[in-house]
Amino acid sequence: MNARERITRLEALADERDPTRKHLLALGIVSDRMREDGVEPVLVGGGAVEFYTAGGYTTKDIALALPHGPQTDAAFAELGFTKEGRYWYREDLDLLFEAPAPAGLPGETAPRTEVEIEDLRVVILGVEDLIIDRPRAWIDGSSDEDGRWARRLTLLYADRLDWDYLRDKTRPFEAEAQAVRRLEEEANE
Repeated sequence: MNARERITRLEALADERDPTRKHLLALGIVSDRMREDGVEPVLVGGGAVEFYTAGGYTTKDIALALPHGPQTDAAFAELGFTKEGRYWYREDLDLLFEAPAPAGLPGETAPRTEVEIEDLRVVILGVEDLIIDRPRAWIDGSSDEDGRWARRLTLLYADRLDWDYLRDKTRPFEAEAQAVRRLEEEANE
């Protein structure tokens, strides 16, 4: 897709009423542009939870795992986004990207889910890593809400989760390993 087509498709999102669909389409357009520079953005954080819960969870920002640098800046600027700190926004479209997302979020090497939406490819952090990420905030006491979403994701995807992966990734961290064991027990009840 060329630059003009991207802008046209992006601007058409002003009429999109479904926030999850709008976020995925915007990400697909941004990803299409970034792939020209060999960069593959990965949707992480609340945006990934929003995807896996089909909009049951909502977020205002679209957090991406991707390298920081002039290529990222150029891609967002070309698409009409304005930068403020680590955020890129298009106020006219009510779109806010966090790019790159804060360090420490999985995404660069973790399992991923790829989806196609209106001939656009979007890459999303695997559900297992979201389940691992949510209990971190839940365990340290900063967010009971994250514990609820970890449970919801576990119950929604219990039949397809890679429990060996979850156990292996959390084994070095006792509190996280205990949280995953509790989630597995709840999923098997």
